[in-house]
Amino acid sequence: MFTRNTLYGLVIGLLVTIALLAGISVKPETSTAGEPATFSSYTELASYIEKSTEQARQFGIWYGRDMMPGGMPEVKALSGARMMKSEAAAQDTGANTAPPDYSSTNNQVQGVDEADMVKTDGSYLYITGDRKLSIIRAYPPAEAKKTAEIKFSGQPVEAFINGDTLVVFGNGPEPDRMFVHQYNVTDQKKPQLIQDTTCDGYYVTSRMIDNYVYAVVNTPVNSYEPAKAEKEEVVLPRITTNGKVRVIPPGEIHYFNYPDYAYRYTTILAIDTKGTTSLQSKTFLTGTSQHIFASAENLYLTGIKTPDCALYTEKLLNGLAEAVPDHVAAQIKTVQSSGQNYSEKLQQVEEILDRYLNSLDYEKAPALEEKIGEYRDKWQRDMARERNKTVIHKLAVKNGGVEYLCRGEVGGHVLNQFSMDEHNGYFRIATTSEGFLFTDLPATRNNLYVLDENLQVTGSVLGLAPTERIYSARFMGDRAYLVTFRRIDPLFVIDLQDPHNPKVLGKLKIPGYSDYLHPYDENHLIGIGREVSVAPAPDSPSAQPRILPPPARELGIKIALFDVSNPAAPKEVAKYVVDRADSDSPALRDHRAVLFSREKNLLAIPVSYGSPYRIMVEPEIWPGYPRWQGVFAFTISPEKGIKLKGKVEHPGNPSADRYYNYNAVERSLYIGDVLYTISQQQLKMNDLENLRELKTINLQ
Repeated sequence: MFTRNTLYGLVIGLLVTIALLAGISVKPETSTAGEPATFSSYTELASYIEKSTEQARQFGIWYGRDMMPGGMPEVKALSGARMMKSEAAAQDTGANTAPPDYSSTNNQVQGVDEADMVKTDGSYLYITGDRKLSIIRAYPPAEAKKTAEIKFSGQPVEAFINGDTLVVFGNGPEPDRMFVHQYNVTDQKKPQLIQDTTCDGYYVTSRMIDNYVYAVVNTPVNSYEPAKAEKEEVVLPRITTNGKVRVIPPGEIHYFNYPDYAYRYTTILAIDTKGTTSLQSKTFLTGTSQHIFASAENLYLTGIKTPDCALYTEKLLNGLAEAVPDHVAAQIKTVQSSGQNYSEKLQQVEEILDRYLNSLDYEKAPALEEKIGEYRDKWQRDMARERNKTVIHKLAVKNGGVEYLCRGEVGGHVLNQFSMDEHNGYFRIATTSEGFLFTDLPATRNNLYVLDENLQVTGSVLGLAPTERIYSARFMGDRAYLVTFRRIDPLFVIDLQDPHNPKVLGKLKIPGYSDYLHPYDENHLIGIGREVSVAPAPDSPSAQPRILPPPARELGIKIALFDVSNPAAPKEVAKYVVDRADSDSPALRDHRAVLFSREKNLLAIPVSYGSPYRIMVEPEIWPGYPRWQGVFAFTISPEKGIKLKGKVEHPGNPSADRYYNYNAVERSLYIGDVLYTISQQQLKMNDLENLRELKTINLQ
């Protein structure tokens, strides 16, 4: 005889697992083509969200308002096993007479500028710091000085400069509150605040296209005050401009026709930096949004797909009904058609199958139990496969307007913004998908998809580098370059000339990996990552062979130059490795920390090594002490390779005790023949030719 616990493990345990994988479904009305549907009232909006939350609780899914899976701000997006900031920026427009040339924020897309913690117009620097922004007269260095300092009650994160307009984004000081301040800096000594905007939620990222800034803000849908309520209350997002509060009405909140369980509002703000100070916005009710890509014409929002748990539960119950005699199936169908919630339905189906199993002979029951187990395995795989997809939303942006266009989906998950690209009307995206072999360890595969203007897949390359995952990607015209890694670094060269038939042209396998790929020219790539040691092969076969290879040991930061002129045989033509296994750089996580100029034969990245803590021991006892931090500057070319030009050090505060200091370099740039390196504590100016120190300005 079969007990109730046996069936519970086969059926109910299965369904709870599915629910945990999938989320739940609360279906809104079907959206028409074009703009997604909006809510007719607050009651409809609140009911939609509350039903989703209630079903999440029924299935044991509860993340809380600050624990939304896959919903991290862009600045915290996952990079393989690391954290990486993504996106890009374009050349700034200077308002003052500038020297012949100066560097801008590191770009990915021509004509699309990304905010950063440091901006320059070729004469002045605008540097965000601890609750302040410093305006520095930077060029010429002999006249360099701080001209003004803007104080904030919250924490500024990054900024744009466009002519005489400075736009600053930040968060706080109140929880779940972001701000965007717009200044006139015609007189850099006296910046004038012309618009003060705050929004519920937190700042994610922004882009400037032409003279319009598009900012993405995420806002929790619930507000909970223990002293006032026993449950979370659904709230509407608010935008306050110059003291005037505007609550976004339900009729302006757009939602999509697919389920999720970690809802938040995603608002896109449009700011005109040259004309009127009026603010435009569009708000969507979204789920687990992850990464954002912007071209000169379109904005792409991506997120992990949440399968429709209700739909898959119905399919499973249909399958179970087919596995039993008609009289038992009729009982299951009656439960399916009832108005009960799925938790109650599953419990009743369990009881029906339990009674039937216990009525069978001992010889017959195992066959049915095995069939139920087959359904369990199949639906678990199907649900995991659905969960292992990325949803893409495409929005057109032009002259401050935002228009929703379409939705698509692909297999796998996105690493970061550099895994996406738009070219000649096609959207290209690289993903890593996960499955399982004989253990609980994920068996990863890597993919590249090409989608048309309607986000329909036209071609793909699937299953690259089994057991590895994408660590970096770069699209350059009709080619894509992917770096995957587990023990060695395969660099794949993929031809995208035919969007219906992308294909791998060649690959290179070398120790190490690249976290970031940067074009040198059309035939060469720069890779910034880590060197690794590869364990030698054993002399004799292991008694217990491994399905997956052991991980390699990471060494120092590695700069590599790849020749891809022959795509069938890419090769590493030069490399430089920082001879410290504990070396680190923000360039491994944030491409904006990379300074590169082919014309000046210059590559510079921040580097630090040694302990970030002040511990009173002798260096001989702990070689990792003291800490070094600063910038490594290189010359780089295919002809002469990669050579260390010199270092610019930003020494720590000798008075600091036990705690890490804040003088690690975060950005570098050049104006004319001067290299500027910036930390939270100081700005250094060095001669670009010989790195001789010219001047230091305290930013504290």
